[in-house]
Amino acid sequence: MEKVKDLILYQVATDRNYKVGDKYTFGEADNGQAYHIYNTIYQDENHKPLHVVGFNNLKKSIFKNKKLLIDLSQAISKYDFALRELALEDVRREQFPQLPSRMKCMFLTDDKKECLDNLSKFAKVGYGSFYQAVAVKASGTVFYARDFVVAREGLSINQYKEQAVKYWSQDQNSTTKAKEILFVGKAEIVEILKEEKSCKKL
Repeated sequence: MEKVKDLILYQVATDRNYKVGDKYTFGEADNGQAYHIYNTIYQDENHKPLHVVGFNNLKKSIFKNKKLLIDLSQAISKYDFALRELALEDVRREQFPQLPSRMKCMFLTDDKKECLDNLSKFAKVGYGSFYQAVAVKASGTVFYARDFVVAREGLSINQYKEQAVKYWSQDQNSTTKAKEILFVGKAEIVEILKEEKSCKKL
C-alpha cells in the first residue's frame, strides 16, 4: 500500500447526497457495499423468494412477465456480486490482512474524465436513484488495482478465490493505469463535479 496526504481522487457516489466539506473516515466501519451484500433480500412484494416465484411461473410463460424476469436477473447478478466480494474478503483476511478491506474502504479513481463518464453509465444501469461525481481529498493509504480486477463472471466461490489471490498480490509499483483504488483513512468532499438522477426504466 502507499501512504498519501491530501491527494485528490474521484468517486461516483450512489444515493449519498454528498456536500462539499463533508468529512469521513474509512477503514473501520462497513461501507455501503458491505451493507448491500449482507442485507439485500431477494423476495417479491409478497415476501416469497424470487427463485420460487420464478419456478412457479415457468408454466405461465415467465418471459412474458417482464418485471419478474428483470427481478430474477437482478437477483442473480447481485448474488454473483456478493459471491465475488465474499471470496475477495475471505482471501484478504486469510492471506493479505495488511491490505484494505473492500467492505470498509472508499472506492476511488484518479481519472476525473473516467469518473464523469461513469456517472452517466451508472445512472442508466445502476440500482440507485441519485448519482454524484465528486472530488475527494484523501489522507491515508491506498491500494491500486492496476493490472487485474476480478470481473463478475458467474464463477464458483473457489474460482473467485483463485482470482482473489491474483488481485491482492498484484504489483503496487506497476505503472499501468489504475482500474480501481481502495482507500482507507480520512476523506473530505472538496467538489461536486456533476449530479444525475437515475434514468433507468423497467
